[in-house]
Amino acid sequence: MKLQVRFASIGLLLCLFSAIAVTSFAQGQGTRDPLSGLKRAITQANAPTLTTQQETDLTALITAYKAALPDGSDDALDAAREAFDAAILAGNATAAKAQAVIIANAAAALTTARLNAEITFELGVLTSLKNGGQLDALTTKYGSDRVLEIVRSLAGGGGFDGGRPGGPGRH
Repeated sequence: MKLQVRFASIGLLLCLFSAIAVTSFAQGQGTRDPLSGLKRAITQANAPTLTTQQETDLTALITAYKAALPDGSDDALDAAREAFDAAILAGNATAAKAQAVIIANAAAALTTARLNAEITFELGVLTSLKNGGQLDALTTKYGSDRVLEIVRSLAGGGGFDGGRPGGPGRH
């Protein structure tokens, strides 16, 4: 009987510690600094640290970039894909080709919107780094391609490469 009570007590303590650990981990997730990777790279390149104004500007650029991206849901595109599939299943090449044009145009519009958002974001970040004296040191330490990877990582996921030949990780 005493053994059962001990096991129950140990089990309860383990559950309590697990709950505390999960809660602590979850609370820490919301406070991640989106500029931490850039700051680390700047330190390693022995470049001047970001000013408070730069941090504010870069955070605003990240927010504006994410807001400018298409949300991915497009009812007209979804309908065109369904009509394309239906035309293929029906053996109707003419209808399938018509839907293919609609799909291609919609995909091109989404890609253009993403690339335009990327242009504004990346040029804004690079201008801020150049004006703050960090860009030359970063380029010397890492090279131009790696600097662009660092800049793209600020927006999460390394930036948009889906519309480029070679896709992600191209050189």
